[in-house]
Amino acid sequence: MVTRLRVPGRKRFGGIFSGDSPTFVLIFGAGFLFTAFFRTDAWHRVLFGPSAVDYSAVLGLVALCAAVGWRSLLRRGFVWAEPAELTWMDFAQVDRRRVVATRLAGVLTGFVVVLGYLAALMLAVGGSSLDWWRAAAALVAGAMILAFTTARRTAFRFEAAGPLLLAGAGVVVAAARLDAITVQYVGAALALCGLLLAFGGEAVSGAGRAVLLDGWNARVLRAMAVTFLDPMMMLPESAPAGSWSLRSPTAFRLAWLGIVGRSRYASALLLVAFAVAVGHVAVPTLPGPVLVGIGAYLALTPFGAGLGVLWRNPGRRRWLGSSSRELVLAHGVALTAVGLVWCALLSVALLALGTAFSPLSWVTVALAVLSVLRTVTRQPVDYSSAGFVDTPAGPMPANLMRQLFRGPDLLAVGILVLAQLG
Repeated sequence: MVTRLRVPGRKRFGGIFSGDSPTFVLIFGAGFLFTAFFRTDAWHRVLFGPSAVDYSAVLGLVALCAAVGWRSLLRRGFVWAEPAELTWMDFAQVDRRRVVATRLAGVLTGFVVVLGYLAALMLAVGGSSLDWWRAAAALVAGAMILAFTTARRTAFRFEAAGPLLLAGAGVVVAAARLDAITVQYVGAALALCGLLLAFGGEAVSGAGRAVLLDGWNARVLRAMAVTFLDPMMMLPESAPAGSWSLRSPTAFRLAWLGIVGRSRYASALLLVAFAVAVGHVAVPTLPGPVLVGIGAYLALTPFGAGLGVLWRNPGRRRWLGSSSRELVLAHGVALTAVGLVWCALLSVALLALGTAFSPLSWVTVALAVLSVLRTVTRQPVDYSSAGFVDTPAGPMPANLMRQLFRGPDLLAVGILVLAQLG
């Protein structure tokens, strides 16, 4: 059986060694990231300012980033195959498991590179001792083993709790001010858990044709959303929620059931809350409104998808019989309730870390709710007039950018004003 597949006309390694634009982006990006290690004094002022570096909080932030990356890997977005390529593999007797496994290796490499770069940059800028470098290496290695052994197998029960436990460990590392030796044991514990989870289950690389095609459809949707500058195409659908009821339907019940149907994103609320809290300690120069505002926006956006789905379908809104204002108000109230839950989670994390945000920073949560509502109620993208304007980086479609950043623009202006007031 043939084990390798080479599609004619397709560039190797994504074309990064072709000498074309991908090569330029790789060289420029790698050079920019690498030069940061030669300007540690400047980056120290940017990241830490005059404050002393809290290395336990830095590694706690690394653990939280690992939890976010692990959660992304558990979605197994690398399990896909083009329909034509899949048919070719069947007739050419190509081992499709090798194709999926190679893609997993690439995704895992990116996970390790990003995590390792973050840890190395912050430790180099802080001027840490060798013990903290060993602790960071142990943490990254343990997270890599854990992510690999779980992502390579099919989904198992309670796997979604893994990233939450890792995020909790990151908060404990930062809150308890663990020393470097103890953090190394934490990394070893992660590796041990990964080795234990390696046994049992089936390899995801052996997924059937239907699973590979479902993954391809999801990939096409993401690619089209990026290509056509319409991220609303990626709004998550609601799972079945609620039951038959004799009560008359209301806009608020619809909004609440939409949030319940997307409760699978509740773990993201906790992850983002922990990341904001630990980031406040690890990077003290970041203004509170920036952290809270961006964190709240990222955490609440999936729960505003119910209104976004309705807004993209005027016929469904007419069928409901509720006015647009009533729908926005109902979803705004439901989203505010989710925002209060997120604030409670963030407050608990801040209390454990012994820190707090200023009162002005909490105002950005309300701004985030309004920004999410503004984001999901945008009209379908109008491509009739791109409105190109000249910029130092070249022509930019100003009209498309205006439509793309509807929602985040309100949040950015609000954060800027609150940061100046604070």
